[in-house]
Amino acid sequence: MSEQNFPKYHRQRFIVSLLETAGGTLGKMDFQKLLFLSHQVTGIRYFDFVPYHYGCYSFQAASDLEVLQKNGWLHVKGNNISLLRSLPLEKSLKPQERDELAFFMRNHRQYRGRFLVRHIYERYPYFAIRSKMAGGIVDNAAFERIKDVKDGLRQQQSIMFTIGYEGRTFENYVNSLIRHDVRLLCDVRKNPLSRKFGFSARSLSILLPKLGIEYMHIPELGIVSQSRKNLKTAEDYKRLFREYTKTLLRKQPYLLQLHSLLQKKQRIVITCFEKEPSFCHRHCISDWLKKEKGVEVSHL
Repeated sequence: MSEQNFPKYHRQRFIVSLLETAGGTLGKMDFQKLLFLSHQVTGIRYFDFVPYHYGCYSFQAASDLEVLQKNGWLHVKGNNISLLRSLPLEKSLKPQERDELAFFMRNHRQYRGRFLVRHIYERYPYFAIRSKMAGGIVDNAAFERIKDVKDGLRQQQSIMFTIGYEGRTFENYVNSLIRHDVRLLCDVRKNPLSRKFGFSARSLSILLPKLGIEYMHIPELGIVSQSRKNLKTAEDYKRLFREYTKTLLRKQPYLLQLHSLLQKKQRIVITCFEKEPSFCHRHCISDWLKKEKGVEVSHL
């Protein structure tokens, strides 16, 4: 096998190693649950997870399975994942990670199927809040704890949030939205494309509704790419945002659209790339709405 076909990322090598220590074959649900539990028990952090239809789920891991299958490392048929080859030692995990994963799997060798799901639902109720099968898996007391967590996330206060995805995984980003009871995400990028998994408009528009969050793209509030070139200093950014703020008068219909959406949904978020709102034009949008409409704003 050529060098280029070896798993590119350490997280993909972790998947191969997990399958190997699990005996070479896992069902898709057992894979997601053991991947999640291994991260909680060992402290290894290659993936984040969201509460999905059957509990904890990593969209990134599901995407990595497709890549690994394409490159000949594993085979996915129906609900089963089968490892086709093992990593050579020099391409494997760090020694400490190998030891921790092996120890974890020895202690959880019998954790499969309903027993595994129940174990996770009982100990990590947040990840069961959107489960379609929690009522048939856990006892009444555990089900009530899951319901309490879900109910505790509901908020009545009207707030406009802002968030950037720089430095975040898709799952970490979504968990922030879920934990703040965001109901609608408004994408204010001019060109909503991203090489980072999950953050193109197409991915967001498909995945977010599956997690109970609506998606809307408002390109009219974006900044053209040309204007963002050669930004090196804080003063460069300030100059850009002064120019952008001058355009808000003619963008007012779209600002008022945001305000109307906030009144309807109560909790919405505007998103762009930059982690810090002071380096992103989204703060100009939220500042205008705060000043002109008295909107409460919170930067996530």
